[in-house]
Amino acid sequence: MSYLKVRDAAVQQIKEGMLPLYPKMRIEAHPGAFTEQTIKQEAQRTPAILTSLLRAADGVYNNSVSFISWVLYRASSEDKLYDGALKIISSLIPVIRNANFDLAIKDTAIEAECLYSGALDALAVTLWAVKWELVLGERAFINGSPEDLEHIESFGGTTIVGTVKI
Repeated sequence: MSYLKVRDAAVQQIKEGMLPLYPKMRIEAHPGAFTEQTIKQEAQRTPAILTSLLRAADGVYNNSVSFISWVLYRASSEDKLYDGALKIISSLIPVIRNANFDLAIKDTAIEAECLYSGALDALAVTLWAVKWELVLGERAFINGSPEDLEHIESFGGTTIVGTVKI
């Protein structure tokens, strides 16, 4: 399984769900956490949703990947409370919840946390971390068709698929 493909599929699903609502939204993959300098750079191009694959767990009974979709929003003189960011979060969570991930078991736990600070406010920017996890399924595509993994002795190099779990 390619974690790069998983991350890219997640970013694509967010684009497909959010761009019809916010055509000028910047939606991209992101390598991970921010420094003060990178926030200043990223804040020049808001609103934005930057998605990072932060963790991949390969367990005996459960394989999963964890993401954070960072939502950056610059306030205007009319929006000093960053209400626009709350509108974006309110749209993003259902997009993640309803995404058609072929790589995971359906339904994912989603948490949104505001990372507002005085330093960010001085830049007229707010940052939200929308955390979510995909639990990978119990099926694999073998030669293009889905197969239950319990009936396969060897499936090296195949892609785990299915739908996200709470």
